[in-house]
Amino acid sequence: MSPAAAIALSGLAAAGLKLTVSAGNLANADDASAVGAAAFQPAQVVTSPAPAGGVTANAVSVKPASLLAYDPGSPLAGVTGMIDTPDIDPVSEISNQFSARHAFAASLNAFQAATAEEKTLLDMKF
Repeated sequence: MSPAAAIALSGLAAAGLKLTVSAGNLANADDASAVGAAAFQPAQVVTSPAPAGGVTANAVSVKPASLLAYDPGSPLAGVTGMIDTPDIDPVSEISNQFSARHAFAASLNAFQAATAEEKTLLDMKF
């Protein structure tokens, strides 16, 4: 595999992780827990340049991960009526998904160009 194809594959992997993390955040946006109890931890994707080119992507927990909300009717509410809810902004998550989609498409185009170049080089050699 050429370096260009490897770089494109790293972009595909990063975009896929970004989409997966964002979808998980949206799916759990309505989760609630008692104050101080373990709750859903929203995540975000952090990318950094790879030494050989391309990117590495890692999902990390968002800090602060939850917000206090007043919901005295919830069975999880304490005496003050407060519950913990994940700190997730649906508009930002949908924007992240659009961004991931465009990054995936761009990386896929780069991968296709790199593999077409390799095929052309092999055809010229043989």
